[in-house]
Amino acid sequence: MDLEIGFGNGEYLARNSEQYPDRDFVGLEVAWNSVKRALRRLAKPPRSNARLILAPAFPALSLFFAPRSLSSAACLFPVPWPNDKHAHKRLFSRPFWDLAANRLKDEGVFRMVTDHEGLALWALEQARGSSLELTLSQSGESLDTKYDRKWRSGGQGVFFHLTGRKIGHVEFEHRGFSEMQPRLSYLIDPSNYRPEGQSSDPTIVFGDFIYDSSKRQGLLATKVVEDQFIQEFFIRVTQQPDGAFKLTPAFSSQVFPTYGISAALDLASLADPKPPKWAPAAESPEGRP
Repeated sequence: MDLEIGFGNGEYLARNSEQYPDRDFVGLEVAWNSVKRALRRLAKPPRSNARLILAPAFPALSLFFAPRSLSSAACLFPVPWPNDKHAHKRLFSRPFWDLAANRLKDEGVFRMVTDHEGLALWALEQARGSSLELTLSQSGESLDTKYDRKWRSGGQGVFFHLTGRKIGHVEFEHRGFSEMQPRLSYLIDPSNYRPEGQSSDPTIVFGDFIYDSSKRQGLLATKVVEDQFIQEFFIRVTQQPDGAFKLTPAFSSQVFPTYGISAALDLASLADPKPPKWAPAAESPEGRP
């Protein structure tokens, strides 16, 4: 399986999937308009060896791909986020390289191409000590993509290429999906509802709560940060006929059902978060679960 992170308008993915019909291709993208453009390209001619995922790269790579499942991965002309205050938005940090190495086959290769030297040097430094050995080179090779043509038309003919080869395999902690069952609470007072978040593992921040007493329901602004994955959404709080309040994500299709979301629902219901489903069971005094 070959992965492209940030496929843009899909022309590189479409070209490769047509040229190599015996290989499977997957593309990751966060913009719905890009997905629509790519789908149109993949439909002419139709093919069955390409799939698209609308999701940020880090959680998608963590949740949807097994260890040693990728023959290659590529990211062409990612947003460099050059300002230091935007560094947290850069994808190629050390945790990402560890995850990418885990998902690549032992002979797998990661390729990143950028017009921005600062991003290339930062990514190279982040990869030091990981299970990917990265080399940096400059090349005038044309990839014939939208941004390749854009930068060339602006006078830049040489780009920075990072090539990562897997030199070892380390396990990468994977929390997986969590149950998204509604929470019921008799403890909530809508007139004075200010649930407390938590600062780590995961970080949960609650914002404003707006309540409509005529409809007996409200929305709680919520932010959950897990590793490099940030989810911002609303928790719907609805009073039931028996007086209990039911808590669910307001738009469940817009969140990944991670442990962080589950923990946020627990905190919002004013209950203690449950231990993560992936945690090992506690041992008895005799040493058995």
